[in-house]
Amino acid sequence: MLKITCYGGVNEIGGNKILLEEDDSAIMLDFGKSFNVMAKYFDEFLQPRTNSCLRDLLRLGAVSPIPGIYRKDLLTHAGVWNSLVGCGLPDSARYLFECDLESSEDYKARYGKLRVDGILLSHGHADHCQHLCFVDPSIPVFCSPATAAILRAVEDTGRGGWESQICSCSLRYVDQCSDRSTFPGALTIDSKNTKCPRKICPVKPFEKFQVGRFNIKPVPVDHSVPGAYAYIIESPSGKTIFYTGDLRFHGRFSVGHDCITSRLREQTKNLCPDVFISEGTRIASDGENSEVTSEGDNELDVERKLQEAVGTCSGLAVVDFGWKDTTRFQTVLNVAKATKRVLAINPKVAYLWERLRETDPESFPDLSQSENVKVYLERRDSMIYSLADYTKSKHSVGTCIDWNELTKKLKAQCVSENSYDDYLTPRLCHYYDGVRAYEIASNPSKYILHAGYYDMNELFDVSPPQGSIYISAATEPFSDEMVLDERKLANWLEYFGLIDAGKEITHYHVSGHANGRDLLDFITDVNPKRVLPIHTTHVGVFERELGDKYEIVPPSLGVEIGIR
Repeated sequence: MLKITCYGGVNEIGGNKILLEEDDSAIMLDFGKSFNVMAKYFDEFLQPRTNSCLRDLLRLGAVSPIPGIYRKDLLTHAGVWNSLVGCGLPDSARYLFECDLESSEDYKARYGKLRVDGILLSHGHADHCQHLCFVDPSIPVFCSPATAAILRAVEDTGRGGWESQICSCSLRYVDQCSDRSTFPGALTIDSKNTKCPRKICPVKPFEKFQVGRFNIKPVPVDHSVPGAYAYIIESPSGKTIFYTGDLRFHGRFSVGHDCITSRLREQTKNLCPDVFISEGTRIASDGENSEVTSEGDNELDVERKLQEAVGTCSGLAVVDFGWKDTTRFQTVLNVAKATKRVLAINPKVAYLWERLRETDPESFPDLSQSENVKVYLERRDSMIYSLADYTKSKHSVGTCIDWNELTKKLKAQCVSENSYDDYLTPRLCHYYDGVRAYEIASNPSKYILHAGYYDMNELFDVSPPQGSIYISAATEPFSDEMVLDERKLANWLEYFGLIDAGKEITHYHVSGHANGRDLLDFITDVNPKRVLPIHTTHVGVFERELGDKYEIVPPSLGVEIGIR
């Protein structure tokens, strides 16, 4: 019997963690972070404790208690209890350092196999992949080449810490303080020199592969991040499961007869899966009636509106968009070309683009060849544009962050006529060729500055003149925290004259999720036996709209669903 257990994404948007089991084989669909639960307990100044993060989050329900998949070093506090015995702590303190949940390492020692044969990632958004940081790195992760590039970019450009350990993890161990420390020989928990790479397995679209005894076919879908996959899955007994991940039918890749969405429909027309696991983010509007949403703007509409606004702007145009949303980046770049401006982008965009270009140079051409895009070089640390200011954010000055030979090369630069060689170019290209605040301030009508709420300090330096504008081309606020940030953002924009006092911030955006009518039509075309709604707060709308045609299977958190 096929068993499906949803450990996340139940009656919430995101946090997908779906376990499929049959016979002696098991796979996970996504392993995301639940923003709702995290926001319920934590904020910017109250974060999970680094050396107790997994156990604390398990206790709060922010991470699901799935036996046999998590890192042993995080569950057992690096096994420190054995070292603490005899150090004065009573046995009653043992619970502080141990966990009843079985680790992946212990499960494998007991059964001679992994609890889960692999994890299928639909795409690189945090609510679908962030909590891989807790998963034992020996469990393989399967995804598109573009998603693998995104995971790498997130880790390389992040702040560090436990949540950034996606492509690799630093395993914790018990150590003693050195002789030069204040307390030589004292016990401590360390993670130096224990970087363990996670087994990331990029898989090509439409090419079948096997995970355990499950047969998988990845199918590209249109979403607000590149490389998103849906999956057609065949269980060991021959049952078919279709998992949408996140998808839409109104993006740039849903236009044309041979587009991503057209091929998706060709692959799934009358597929008749036993189970259709469907996202339902935007299936209905919020409110008592929960009316099914229908067609709205598309990406071309966003481009047209942006072009009109920027084209009539006499000063600096400031535009916000998500740094992983390469479709929106291309839209804003098109606007820059049409209005004869230079788009000054966040360096994370350039770093991600370069990683994507390594996987698909045709779809992601060399940005350095365009006269309409440059990386914005912000002032950091000493605020004097010294190279030393960027040692902790290497991606800010180049698209390669391997600086192992940089000092030697820079010394050679001082005595060589050929001062900018192939080694230095990718590592320091933004430092030498990027755009700086004083350049924008001296000619603001030449630029579109990519900046959002967390970049507002840059406005002190770029000094937007009268006639400048701000447009948000990112998602609109959908949580209390985001609403509060929007209010603070409005205060910044009012102060710098980018919006009039009391006015709303202009939003030009289309969602990465299908509207209700498109989604219902798609489900009807696929013609499943059962529909399991996930990633939605509107399970009742699925029952109301589809219940007379198909069996609707509402999931409950952590409760096994049997499919015979």
